[in-house]
Amino acid sequence: MKIEAEIQSTRKETHDVKTLELVPERKIDFVPGQYCLVSMDVDDGSKGRKPFTFASPPTRDHVELTIKRMGDFTEALHNLKKGDRLILDGPRGNSLNFDESVDKDVVFLAGGSGITPFISAIRYAIDKDLSNTMTLIFSNRTKKDIIYREELKGIDRKENMDVINTLTDSWPEDWDEETGLIDGDMLKKYVEHLGKKLWYICGPPPMIDSLEKILMEEKIPEENIRYEKWMIPGKGTE
Repeated sequence: MKIEAEIQSTRKETHDVKTLELVPERKIDFVPGQYCLVSMDVDDGSKGRKPFTFASPPTRDHVELTIKRMGDFTEALHNLKKGDRLILDGPRGNSLNFDESVDKDVVFLAGGSGITPFISAIRYAIDKDLSNTMTLIFSNRTKKDIIYREELKGIDRKENMDVINTLTDSWPEDWDEETGLIDGDMLKKYVEHLGKKLWYICGPPPMIDSLEKILMEEKIPEENIRYEKWMIPGKGTE
């Protein structure tokens, strides 16, 4: 379903990531984890559309898309201003969906802008006051790449939510969080009873493949692993 939406505001998240806050002409009935196809003109056709995950939860009146600048299309989106309009075609996807029907405690494993479906789910859980325990392990190259940095600090202070950041390329001398790729030791350090959790993964394909293998080695039931690779629809970037 195509819906026109007007940009209400823009927000710089990092040096190459921006959030567009949009007001759709009518409510979009989506589930956290879903995405839409975005175009800048109703006549663009399939070649002028790219998939972006909803970063906001459906509990709010506006829609947020968090976009990493990676090419001409995302550069054009970054240059849009308040009052400009986009065409959203969706919602689509079901591999990363989260709502009240999820009764397990959840672990989100995110790489870079792969955090977008998970911030939607976390914001939704907060708005709905859900009791699920949620753990986010968020991998980035450097500290300056961490999207939603300040918001995540507040989320980490909530009783049923934990946020763990890890940096893989470089980090400041005073960095007191994790370093290196997410691995089995890191998962065991922060997550108890691995087999009882529902696992969500979103990031680059090599990260997905590595983490899926680790979870399988830990005897996590296949039905408890949900993932989304950036190279297929639903990714948060180009």
